[in-house]
Amino acid sequence: MKNIIEISKLSKSFPSPDGEEMVHVFNEVDLVVETGSSVAIVGPSGSGKSTLLNVIGLLDKPTKGSIEVNKQSLGSLSDREVAEYRNQTVGFVFQSHHLLPSCSVLENVMVPALAGFGKLGGDELRNRATELLKDVGLDHRLSHLPSQISGGERQRVAVARALINNPSVLLADEPTGALDQSNSNNLIDLLNQLNEEKEVTLLMVTHSVDSANQMKHAYHLSGGSLGQQR
Repeated sequence: MKNIIEISKLSKSFPSPDGEEMVHVFNEVDLVVETGSSVAIVGPSGSGKSTLLNVIGLLDKPTKGSIEVNKQSLGSLSDREVAEYRNQTVGFVFQSHHLLPSCSVLENVMVPALAGFGKLGGDELRNRATELLKDVGLDHRLSHLPSQISGGERQRVAVARALINNPSVLLADEPTGALDQSNSNNLIDLLNQLNEEKEVTLLMVTHSVDSANQMKHAYHLSGGSLGQQR
């Protein structure tokens, strides 16, 4: 099986508040992810897990090192290509769902497809959004507002939204962090199901060892270094 993500010697540092030294978040991280796999990166709060995911998703820039996704070097992309990559190649699921409160569940799922990079529109877009909501068990909530559904349901809407443009990679940043145990288990089951059925590569960061153990591969980020947990 081919590799979809190849990370080499990736480092991220920030200047300290007084500007006299650099604060190293992670240093010379290497990671290879096979197409269609599910991978967890586990570690304590403040270990740099979310920063690493943001760098892979091009929401942040590395200090040094290289990232290739689908054999494309992310460091060489123009601003427009970066925007297209965020919209088409990767889908994001955050700890907070970030749904638009005045839009219906169906409209929220369709939003990323309206950015101008994809080809979906009109009835085709509406049908795809409806089908994705059916996949996550929410086809009975299409016209509801986010305030009218539960926290677990809102997070499932966020998953459907992340898949609307048929991304190659799903990046999940502490997706169960704001959920109770029952909803957390349900969401992890859903992510694994979508990983298998839609063959989307799943990369999740979490502080939960239990959630990490349900992925095919798990790594531990601590002290700025990434090591294979199993």
